[in-house]
Amino acid sequence: MKMSSSGGASASCEVHYDAATRTWQGPRGKEFYGPEMTLGEVTMRVLNLNADKVLQHCDPTGVELTGGQLAQQGLIIAQAFRRLKLSCGDVIGISANNTTYLTGVTIAAMLSGTPLNPLHPDFDEETVKYMYDITEPKLIFCDVENYEIIKAANARLVKPAFIYLVNGQLQGVSDVWDLLKEDKDLPAADYVPCPTLNGDDTAFIVCSSGTTGMPKGVTRSHRSLISNCKNPKTYTRDTTVFSFSPLYWISGTFILLASLLNGSKRIITHRPYTVEYLLQIVERHQVTFLFLASHQIALLSKCQSDLPKIQAQLKSVQVLIGAGSKVCKAVSARMYELIGNMRFVVGYGLSEVGGVSKNIGGPLGSEGKVMRNMEVRVLDKLRMPLGINEVGIIYAHLRYKWAGYYRNPEATKRALSPDGQWVRTGDIGYVDSEGYLYIQTRDTDVFKYNNFQIYPEQIEEFILRLPGVSEACVFGLHDEVSSNLTACAVVRTADKEGKQLRGDDVRNVVKRHLSSAYHIRGGVFFINALPKTSNDKIQRRKVPDLIKTLDVTPE
Repeated sequence: MKMSSSGGASASCEVHYDAATRTWQGPRGKEFYGPEMTLGEVTMRVLNLNADKVLQHCDPTGVELTGGQLAQQGLIIAQAFRRLKLSCGDVIGISANNTTYLTGVTIAAMLSGTPLNPLHPDFDEETVKYMYDITEPKLIFCDVENYEIIKAANARLVKPAFIYLVNGQLQGVSDVWDLLKEDKDLPAADYVPCPTLNGDDTAFIVCSSGTTGMPKGVTRSHRSLISNCKNPKTYTRDTTVFSFSPLYWISGTFILLASLLNGSKRIITHRPYTVEYLLQIVERHQVTFLFLASHQIALLSKCQSDLPKIQAQLKSVQVLIGAGSKVCKAVSARMYELIGNMRFVVGYGLSEVGGVSKNIGGPLGSEGKVMRNMEVRVLDKLRMPLGINEVGIIYAHLRYKWAGYYRNPEATKRALSPDGQWVRTGDIGYVDSEGYLYIQTRDTDVFKYNNFQIYPEQIEEFILRLPGVSEACVFGLHDEVSSNLTACAVVRTADKEGKQLRGDDVRNVVKRHLSSAYHIRGGVFFINALPKTSNDKIQRRKVPDLIKTLDVTPE
């Protein structure tokens, strides 16, 4: 059974539904390279083909690097790794923002077969220690700004690493320039692929979002990342890519690899996101491919500046992807207004496999159709497959060998289907008769009221439409009779509408749009900020305790 979207994107979004296995399959496509090809080998080929082309521009400093310069830096640092006696399989830690010389470190690691474990540069000491005790990096590259935290965490590791600064210098501390000062004239032709490395080996150990606890180390192979990021139709030599995401986010890794594997120019910055700065970067560098996290999209959509001016500043953008968490209908509708429904793409994916689905001009609120070479199933709690419009837990097919969560076989087993071929997303949703995927909530977020299953994001969808609401988080408060009463924590906007917002406004908008089971009976709590992970995903489980700690009176 074939399912095609309407409009110009239908050919690229055709989905096949196999009724016998209850599986949705995206369009088929061949691999660009064989199973032994690695990220380092593809990168060197592309960089040599673009030796004179500027492939990286640092916005705050103006420093530019060509493909040839990036290749040379990668080779020099790779040779330094060998002098430091790093072996294939040794891990390299990254706790840094996007700055000029971090790309050379990344290339060197891919050439050397030393998996990269990027952490968020704002991680606290305990989280850094937790992750690096698992991955045991031999080297850690960090920024001047977080050096003291990394130093303190490193001192407590079972196996301490050597620390290098990547964006500046401090007296008595090693830095990336120590690795770059030798072999400056090393030609790119001297590169010889690592003979013991193949496509199924681990290239990156990225962090899970950690919404339910400490993050896990998600292994990603060379082969799977090439499949995700090598796409000459999307990324050409004329493409300019940009994202605020550091390498900690899988989106930051994807944008870096999209540049290196396709010869596209990449804009980098270590400055934090604001709508004003985003618009400046896009206009200044004529960005054509833009990736924004869901909360960044939401802030852009709420910008009250002159609409024609914003549209003019975003004129160069051919593709703007919003992903990371659910993009609500109101935000998508506003983005359609800003740049059109064929340029704004809602993406849905996992660190474990990459992109799963994308919505290009499809129904508002949908995560779109299954992507190229992807397969999706919806399973019930007994892991039995469900059909069209039946709600269950989403599973994605593992096309390539997956090494699981790094040194965590128990979590790996829990995430996989019994045959080891499907990975559990942890999201609850369904696929409709047209092949569109709809995510309703995380399975850990669902709670019951009078035996009704309550999906928080269905309620938040309407609350977020209210003028004066900046953020909202629906959760259950324990009740002896009803199991849970639906409550909501709201962050007001800083304007007049936010000051005028009251609890009755929130309750009434839910009453107008949803049935009685979904009504807010546990109260509306106005707070200044919601608890979040370092990549701005709301930690719903922490909200009830935060309400108690703050001693907030419900309205």
